[in-house]
Amino acid sequence: MKKLPLILCVLLAFMAPAAVQAQEEEDEGPPPTMVMSQFQCDWNRIDDVLAELQLQVPIWEHMAQEGMLGSAGSFTHFWADEWNVTLYTIGESMEAVVAANEEADRRFSEQHPDANAFAEACPTHRDNFYQFGPVASSEGAPSGGNPALIISMYQCDFGRIGDVFEQYETLSQPVYEAMIEEGKLRGAGTFAHTWASEWNVGFYFVAEDVGTFMDAWNEGNQRIGEAAGDTPGVVNEACPVHKDGIYIMGPRTGAADGDDEDESESEGEN
Repeated sequence: MKKLPLILCVLLAFMAPAAVQAQEEEDEGPPPTMVMSQFQCDWNRIDDVLAELQLQVPIWEHMAQEGMLGSAGSFTHFWADEWNVTLYTIGESMEAVVAANEEADRRFSEQHPDANAFAEACPTHRDNFYQFGPVASSEGAPSGGNPALIISMYQCDFGRIGDVFEQYETLSQPVYEAMIEEGKLRGAGTFAHTWASEWNVGFYFVAEDVGTFMDAWNEGNQRIGEAAGDTPGVVNEACPVHKDGIYIMGPRTGAADGDDEDESESEGEN
């Protein structure tokens, strides 16, 4: 398998749990780093790709237990651009996620020396590193299944990213946390460029499915608008260009929701 040469990304059982934990411990260090490695894969071979990624999950799980990473996983194109498969790893720093992915690559090569579907189907890729900003707590939200992941990327005035995150934390985060408690979202949060492209700020949402997200998006905007009143939207001023992508979460750490069979399988590999 062609694993990431560098390797994010809820997003993780999802990206959110790892980010929330670090945010709560922000006095002890910076928020976690996520690397998202995006691939252009032959969509006709997506089943082979996902099957091979599933083989990687026990390795990611063990490495999370060992403290080498916070979470890792994948998501695939539902409505987005040509980068149709993404792998992510979340750790305490850029150096940590690079080291974690090198170690995951080594372990996978030892355990599955003949695996080559990913390398054959996904020949083109790029890496992007981000650091998490404000994240809505997703404690108690389900983590299993294949939920929808929505990522909105923005080109922001770099000097105003702090203002963007401050307004998000004040107006948007309380709304999204309430909606997570109500079961209308599974997670939501932000991240910003560490070493990446001109798309330097991201907002993400995790929902049960695409339809659920669309309902939550409309309701969330209404609630945020009511809370904001006449307050100008900083995002509109500081981030004039954006694009949206809709994805489906694939194989990842923490996705089994306590499935004993999956846990027993992961215990057999190291």
